[in-house]
Amino acid sequence: MHETTKNKTLHIDGDMILYKAACAAEEEIRWDDDTWTLQTNMRIAKDNALIAIERICDSLSSSFVHLYFTPRVTFRHDLWPAYKANRKDKRKPLGISELREYLMGVYESSIFANIEADDAIGLAVTKDPNGSVAVSGDKDFGTLPITWYNHLKDELRVITNEEADHFHLVQSLMGDSTDGFAGLKGFGIKTAEKLLAKKGATWQTVVEAYESKGFSKEDALMTARLARILRHGDYDYNTNEVTLWEPPV
Repeated sequence: MHETTKNKTLHIDGDMILYKAACAAEEEIRWDDDTWTLQTNMRIAKDNALIAIERICDSLSSSFVHLYFTPRVTFRHDLWPAYKANRKDKRKPLGISELREYLMGVYESSIFANIEADDAIGLAVTKDPNGSVAVSGDKDFGTLPITWYNHLKDELRVITNEEADHFHLVQSLMGDSTDGFAGLKGFGIKTAEKLLAKKGATWQTVVEAYESKGFSKEDALMTARLARILRHGDYDYNTNEVTLWEPPV
């Protein structure tokens, strides 16, 4: 148990909980050599999700939970039409929409127009960093100056502003192929870290790396904006408009 998080509000990535719980509840049935069907047990899916959340609460010594889910389209799709396009043809687990509705009836939950669950968590936790914990298995949370619990690894981190901004530079060089936007070819985390250590952990280093590969500073800026989770002040809850990240002057 992590006593430093006791009674803090746990802002949980509901998308990840949903997907894992729904997948685990699916069952293949073989009727004969030529006939197979796929079914799900919603009771099992619900139990899977509830157990996962209860384990998180136990690990962090808190029962204050807020779940976040992602709408169909977000501002990143407007910025980059190919954003997550590689997932369009992938089948979603059976019953995932019904499971989301169920969880939203059990826990305090939010879906905000134009932003992902990650962004909604980032906004909430950077607004109240001392009383909040972000809960997700997504490595992108390393771009936020927060307390972050990776429930997939049972790993708790307190990330400073300097560490968050540094990892954002790393992500700007790497891109994220799983989300459909590439950074610079050949740049994994080790290569990116090595370059920043050698040339300086600055935005100018990122821009120069892009230009050396035949790209522009606008290309670098696009990747940086796609990779960065929103922080407090980056979103207008009334108009649903996002303030895009700008490089330091």
